[in-house]
Amino acid sequence: MHVKVSEIVGESPDSWKGAVQSAITEASRYGKNIVGVEVVNFTANVENGQLVEYKANVKIAHTD
Repeated sequence: MHVKVSEIVGESPDSWKGAVQSAITEASRYGKNIVGVEVVNFTANVENGQLVEYKANVKIAHTD
Protein backbone atom coordinates (compact mmCIF):
# COMPACT_ATOMS: atom_id res chain seq x y z
CA MET A 1 0.00 0.00 0.00
CA HIS A 2 1.30 3.45 -0.94
CA VAL A 3 0.57 6.01 1.82
CA LYS A 4 0.87 9.79 1.47
CA VAL A 5 0.91 12.35 4.27
CA SER A 6 -0.77 15.77 4.19
CA GLU A 7 -0.43 18.50 6.83
CA ILE A 8 -3.65 20.29 7.70
CA VAL A 9 -4.86 22.73 10.38
CA GLY A 10 -8.33 22.01 11.75
CA GLU A 11 -10.38 24.52 13.71
CA SER A 12 -13.32 24.27 16.10
CA PRO A 13 -15.14 26.70 18.40
CA ASP A 14 -15.77 23.86 20.91
CA SER A 15 -12.75 21.57 21.47
CA TRP A 16 -9.40 20.26 20.29
CA LYS A 17 -11.10 16.95 19.44
CA GLY A 18 -13.46 18.93 17.23
CA ALA A 19 -10.49 20.65 15.59
CA VAL A 20 -8.89 17.28 14.76
CA GLN A 21 -12.20 16.01 13.38
CA SER A 22 -12.52 19.19 11.31
CA ALA A 23 -9.15 18.48 9.69
CA ILE A 24 -10.14 14.88 8.96
CA THR A 25 -13.48 15.97 7.50
CA GLU A 26 -11.76 18.54 5.28
CA ALA A 27 -9.25 15.98 3.99
CA SER A 28 -12.08 13.52 3.32
CA ARG A 29 -13.77 16.05 1.05
CA TYR A 30 -10.96 15.56 -1.46
CA GLY A 31 -11.63 11.84 -1.89
CA LYS A 32 -8.77 10.70 0.29
CA ASN A 33 -8.97 7.34 2.03
CA ILE A 34 -7.67 8.33 5.47
CA VAL A 35 -5.83 5.58 7.32
CA GLY A 36 -4.28 7.52 10.24
CA VAL A 37 -3.70 10.86 11.89
CA GLU A 38 -0.86 12.32 13.97
CA VAL A 39 -1.53 15.38 16.09
CA VAL A 40 1.50 17.65 15.84
CA ASN A 41 0.39 20.67 17.87
CA PHE A 42 -2.60 22.16 19.69
CA THR A 43 -3.17 25.93 19.88
CA ALA A 44 -6.09 28.22 20.64
CA ASN A 45 -7.25 31.79 20.27
CA VAL A 46 -8.14 33.66 23.45
CA GLU A 47 -10.44 36.66 23.89
CA ASN A 48 -11.13 38.33 27.22
CA GLY A 49 -9.46 35.47 29.07
CA GLN A 50 -11.61 32.80 27.39
CA LEU A 51 -10.76 30.16 24.79
CA VAL A 52 -12.72 31.04 21.68
CA GLU A 53 -11.24 28.84 18.95
CA TYR A 54 -9.30 25.60 19.17
CA LYS A 55 -6.77 24.63 16.50
CA ALA A 56 -5.00 21.35 15.76
CA ASN A 57 -2.05 20.94 13.40
CA VAL A 58 -2.25 17.36 12.14
CA LYS A 59 -0.54 15.05 9.68
CA ILE A 60 -3.06 12.87 7.89
CA ALA A 61 -1.97 9.57 6.33
CA HIS A 62 -4.06 8.63 3.30
CA THR A 63 -4.19 6.58 0.15
CA ASP A 64 -5.58 7.89 -3.14
